[in-house]
Formats: sequence, C-alpha cells, structure tokens
Amino acid sequence: MAIKPGDATFISKLDEEGQRKAKEELNELNDVDRQIAVQTLRQWVIDQDWLKTPTDFAFLLRFLRVRKFSQLGARETLENYWKGRTNIPEWFRNVDPADEILQEIFKTGWFKCPMKYDKKGRRLVLCKYSALMFDLIKRCGVNKLYKALFLVYDWLLLDERAQVYGLVLVIDYSDITFQLMMATANAEIAQKCVIFYQKALPMRLKGMHMYNEPTFIDVFLALFNPFLRQKIKDRINLHGKSLVKIYEVIGMDVLPDEYLPDEYKGHSAGSAKKIIDDMLEDMMKPEVREYIKDLSSNRYGVDIKKRKTDDAPAA
Repeated sequence: MAIKPGDATFISKLDEEGQRKAKEELNELNDVDRQIAVQTLRQWVIDQDWLKTPTDFAFLLRFLRVRKFSQLGARETLENYWKGRTNIPEWFRNVDPADEILQEIFKTGWFKCPMKYDKKGRRLVLCKYSALMFDLIKRCGVNKLYKALFLVYDWLLLDERAQVYGLVLVIDYSDITFQLMMATANAEIAQKCVIFYQKALPMRLKGMHMYNEPTFIDVFLALFNPFLRQKIKDRINLHGKSLVKIYEVIGMDVLPDEYLPDEYKGHSAGSAKKIIDDMLEDMMKPEVREYIKDLSSNRYGVDIKKRKTDDAPAA
C-alpha cells in the first residue's frame, strides 16, 4: 500500500466540534482509520494508468469526506471530478488567480465569499448577478465567468472546515434583467454546471437561498431543474424581498454590511469590497496561487480510452 511521509504527519486543523461532526456525519473515525483510507484510495489511483491526479493526503481526503469514507464512492467522485475538468478545459485549464480578467470579474462583486463561517459553521458564497455588466460579459466571454466561479470552489476546498460543514449559497437577484440572466447561462451551460456540482465537486451544498428573485425566475430555473437531484431541489429556498429568514438560517454576522438593517449594531463580514479584497488576497498567497495553477495544468486529467471497464467504480 502506498505510504507517503506526509500521511503520518498530516494534522487535521478541525477543532473538537469539527472532529465530532466529521465522525458522526462523515464516518471519519480516527487518525489511523483516516490514514488507511487515504492510502487505500491512493493505491487505487496509482493502479489506474488512465487517471492522473494529485495524490497528496489533503487532496484525496476531501473525496473520502464528501462520500462519507466509501472507497467506491470516493473513486466515483474523483473520476467524475477529472472527467469534468478534462472535458471542459475552457472552465478548468490554465487558471491563475492573478489573471487580470478573473480579478476584474471578482471585483464586480458577482461572486464573493466572506472569510467567516455562518451560524452552523458553513462557508457562505454570495452571488449577485446584477453586478455583472454586459460589456464585461461580451469582452471576457461567458466561459470566463465560470472559470472564475469554479476557481472559488477550488479555493474553498482548501478549507477543511468547509469540507466537513459544507457551504451555503445565497443568490441575490436584485436589479437583474431577463437579458442579463440569459446572457450568463443556457441549457448547455446549466447541464455542465449542475452535473459537475452534483457528481464531481467534493463539497457539501447544504442550502441554496434566493433573494429578491424576479417574476421570470421560473424561466431560469427551468434550465437547471431537469438536471437537479431531488435532494438539491429540496434545499432551494425562495425568500422574495425579505432577508429575515436568511438572517435566521445563516446568521447576520457572516453577511456583508450592505445586507444588514441600518439599526443593526452587531458583527458583520464587513463591506462587500472588503470581502472581495480579503478573498483575492488569500487567493494570491504564493502557496494558494501555485496550488490553483498546478491543479489546472495539463499534468492531470483522464484518458477514457485507456480505462478498462473493470476499473469503473460502482455507481
């Protein structure tokens, strides 16, 4: 069985509560069992000449966690992860947080993630479509938007707590127009995006909350619904023009100042600009940037032509 020096020295950054949650919800029993599980998955990877992937402890562990330490499940998700990244190079190849266009997209405020956790320990991703401008979409292309979007998830997955507690997505549709909404997605994009989310991304989506959704929201959702599992559909919540329920579910101190009542005097995640600046600063750390660049390089991927049927993980 393949053993690396880092296996024994890996120390989880989860606190006692996080470790208990990982044990109860993800079947992550103890250090020894975790080490054996990672080594078993790594040996399977090494035996697959059609699959090229990082095999470090921390990377493989996230696939075991998302599939509750099922070896077959982890293999399936890992395979889907690299199939998706190989088949959609326009989203997943040659990604660099320092890319000027990616930086420009993030600075619009379209997609931002506070460096805090919500009241249930989850990471929050906040999306506001109306922050995007038609000239930016025309200049950079829709695929660049999704390259930025999935860069956020690659970055989030470096956070062990996010792997265990999951994330919650809040979509703010304020001021959106039908033309802008349709400029960001179509049926083909919806299918690729949803399939990757559900079958390949080693992240637990714990809730999706829509705020100020327009009357034509059904048209947009119709693009995605055919590909969504019922479990995900059940986690979609429409809140209309009220933020009250969102405050109750995720807490107020993880939200940007712009989403809080004027009379609120408690903690917050800061201004939207500060959240974006902090996110970009963290992405630009040398070790994070090099990790993202390496993950999106041509070193990794799948060659399905080499794959033997017997090697396929059980569905």
